[in-house]
Amino acid sequence: DMHKRIPVGAGMAGGSADAAAVLRGLNKLCDRRFSLEKLMELGADVGSDVPFCVMGGTALAQGRGEILSPLSPMPECSFVICKPEFSISTPEFFRKLDASPMRRHPDTQGIIQALENGDLIQICRRMYNVFEDVDDRRLRTVKDIKGLMLDHGAMGAMMTGTGSAVFGIFRKGAE
Repeated sequence: DMHKRIPVGAGMAGGSADAAAVLRGLNKLCDRRFSLEKLMELGADVGSDVPFCVMGGTALAQGRGEILSPLSPMPECSFVICKPEFSISTPEFFRKLDASPMRRHPDTQGIIQALENGDLIQICRRMYNVFEDVDDRRLRTVKDIKGLMLDHGAMGAMMTGTGSAVFGIFRKGAE
């Protein structure tokens, strides 16, 4: 019996996490016949986020998401997630992103360095989600949620993937 608590349409890879759990569970039932790398390869055929969900931990995803490089773990912190009542279609937002000029790019190397240094402040300062630049009225709500989180002590806040959920990063014990 499984109780899923990842909301659908939130940009949190809920379906991919389910697929990864099935692959790992089947592998366990088969006396771990496949290596983690093979499970990740099988997962890539199911969906772009599945290899990450199979692997777990902190990682840099490249390509379609199937090329993963392990990174230093996040420093100790707490995440607060707020999911608005609406969901966002991933294919729809990719189409809109392709039609929009990119204003900025995430500072990937800066985040990798901040992870290596265990510097939560620098991680939060460098977070950026290009999907927040998509022209869509629903993103006003996302911006409002981010503002509320920052007003209540979040060190950083950002939309998850293609949304619609927003996460805030807080110092451990600050909530």
